[in-house]
Amino acid sequence: MIVGILAAIGFAGGVLVDKYELSKRRIPVRTYVPLMFLTLCLFTGIALVIFQQPIMQYGTSLNFSYVFAFLAMILVALAWNLFYYRALMKESLQEFDLILLTEPLITIAMAGLLFRSERNATVLLLALIASITLVIAHMRRKKIKFDHYAKELILAIFLMSLEVMIIRYLLEVFSPIGLYFLRTFVVYLLVTAIYKPNYKTVKHADAAAIALTAGFGVMQMVLRYYGYEMGGVVITTLMLLLGPLIVEMVSVSLLKEKVNIKTVSAFIVIAACVLFASVLGT
Repeated sequence: MIVGILAAIGFAGGVLVDKYELSKRRIPVRTYVPLMFLTLCLFTGIALVIFQQPIMQYGTSLNFSYVFAFLAMILVALAWNLFYYRALMKESLQEFDLILLTEPLITIAMAGLLFRSERNATVLLLALIASITLVIAHMRRKKIKFDHYAKELILAIFLMSLEVMIIRYLLEVFSPIGLYFLRTFVVYLLVTAIYKPNYKTVKHADAAAIALTAGFGVMQMVLRYYGYEMGGVVITTLMLLLGPLIVEMVSVSLLKEKVNIKTVSAFIVIAACVLFASVLGT
């Protein structure tokens, strides 16, 4: 449980710093994302050495299915990160957080479909309720309104959930920290090739902020991987729900974002659905 709570704190800290740097400091995504993954990779590599962790689980070996799953994980991670950061830059934190909150439900639903031990018909019903609530929250004058970046975030959420399923499988042969190190290293190479960033334009204060959010990122993702390995997808997902709740509170209290009653009401309904789905899935 403590692993999931710490991962949630890491999630909240990372989202808040990312949002500030992208929206307030206006660092281009094409520079921010490669530098972020470079820092994530460096921090994880240092942790590997300090804690003397292996890349792979002792006594395991790779076969074709694991290699295929690893390549699939890289492609999925690359895609959702590109969509995710573009949406984070443009959307308000409340809108971003509301849509992102559906990710745990999708993850639980996928786990139920792919893993027999986690199948629960009630969970799928709750996922449907949350999806309808999300649509209603975006209705404007009897029209459903998702802007371009919200659509990209929705796609990113499906890909994030799919990656969780792949990661769960890969943790049979990789250590959590070893898998995250390889993931960040390969994605860094790919985003650098795509964006061709110019790091000379990054100010020292922004570099320090990126280092901070990378620290939160490593904290969140490595602990999340350990949670999947030790407690399973459902219980870890339940604890991670604390992350979006922290972001929501900060966006209103500190960042002074305008409170939208429809958004807040939808947030409460979706949060309740995630909570019930997580409890029923354990």
